[in-house]
Amino acid sequence: MGSVSPPRGPGVPEWPCVSLLRARYPKQRLMSDIRIDYPGHLNGFATDVSLIAEGAELDGKGRFHHRDVEFIAEVISKDTAANDYGPKKTAYAIAEVSVHLVADPYQGRCFLYTHPKNGEYATETKIPFGDDMDLTDTTVGLVIKTAEFPRD
Repeated sequence: MGSVSPPRGPGVPEWPCVSLLRARYPKQRLMSDIRIDYPGHLNGFATDVSLIAEGAELDGKGRFHHRDVEFIAEVISKDTAANDYGPKKTAYAIAEVSVHLVADPYQGRCFLYTHPKNGEYATETKIPFGDDMDLTDTTVGLVIKTAEFPRD
């Protein structure tokens, strides 16, 4: 199935960090709003931004497998906050997504979750907007500047 084009949603959100990700990774690895089925009942989620592993192939349903997801970024909205901080975070930890970033414009900070183990993230780091987010020791391999992240 390697010749099949990856599914795409309306496009990768235009948050300031997305241009860094685009510069580092080929477009076929950086996805937005595509459904991926995670472990558990009714856990088919379409994340804001997903980094897919190099060489990942679509399954019989035309989707990537959750094991192919290396990084997820979600931007909180008032309507999605409970889901983003609850069931989605748990599903990503169970699936062992190694880096899960939540940008919360209402709190003016990011939550970085790493080291998934036994259905939970062992490490939670709070990064206020304005501070640099060092992801160089993760699968992402970048420093993301948060100074221009919008606040609500």
